[in-house]
Amino acid sequence: MSASVDVCIPFFKDDPVPLVMELACQNGADRYRLLLCDDGSDLPDLSRRLAKALAEHPGPATLFTLPANSGRAQARNVMLQEIRSDWVLMLDADMSLDRPDFIETYRAAAQRHGDACCVVGGFRIDASDITPANRLHAAQSVKSECKPARHRARDPGRYVYSSSVFVHRTIVERHLFDPQFQAWGWEDVEWGWRIVRDSPVHHIDNPARHRGLEPDAVLITKYAESVENFRRIRRLYPDNVRRMPIARVSYLLSFLPFQQVLGRGFKRLALFAGLPIAVRLYALKFYRASKYAWVYHE
Repeated sequence: MSASVDVCIPFFKDDPVPLVMELACQNGADRYRLLLCDDGSDLPDLSRRLAKALAEHPGPATLFTLPANSGRAQARNVMLQEIRSDWVLMLDADMSLDRPDFIETYRAAAQRHGDACCVVGGFRIDASDITPANRLHAAQSVKSECKPARHRARDPGRYVYSSSVFVHRTIVERHLFDPQFQAWGWEDVEWGWRIVRDSPVHHIDNPARHRGLEPDAVLITKYAESVENFRRIRRLYPDNVRRMPIARVSYLLSFLPFQQVLGRGFKRLALFAGLPIAVRLYALKFYRASKYAWVYHE
């Protein structure tokens, strides 16, 4: 029996084994072909455990291994160029599927629309995954990203989260991810804005659970590393970016003196666990904006 869906999972030092085991429990799992791409993790124990899990998967499975970390965009492209099915489910390795009909729900939504489309199910945060170390990331995700379908549908391209998206192969064939996006952030926003130009994007409530909440210091570092990606997406989509709150705040901060001092102050406030989480969230937003403000000095 040929696979009806190709499931593509990139990872870099995350453990995809729990997700692979959950996929084996999906209804009709023998019809789902798994493709995983190790983006240069170089963790032999993880590789051994993953190989065992893939060997036990009821359907076909393939593991690609890159010699060095190349970024999520390139890791996804490696798999997307090898798809065989009409439909592709993209998942991040730190997602979790709570229901055995998760993929069936995506398939049913795509069939209802009856066209080559992109379907986005969203994601959620579970209280059991929140710890004092990652509380800031959890709060940021809930406030900015864990949106219901009716909210995401207002700007369908903006909310194409590649952590969980179901897409027709003809769209993928026209639109691979932009490999110029390195490190973390913005590559799926750019991809969503690009595909919505020529393909329908539908939003439904079929959330995957995001288990991979980052510790505060790691989240701060990832924001700092995303400046170049923000610079690139601003150049590619100036009008879209201009409408985003983070861009407006960054632009205003670009006029203030002592930006490095302000950035360090916002960072300290965001990392201070004794403050109310709402205050820390505002500090995190202003820290990120202070880093992006440098883009407006070009």
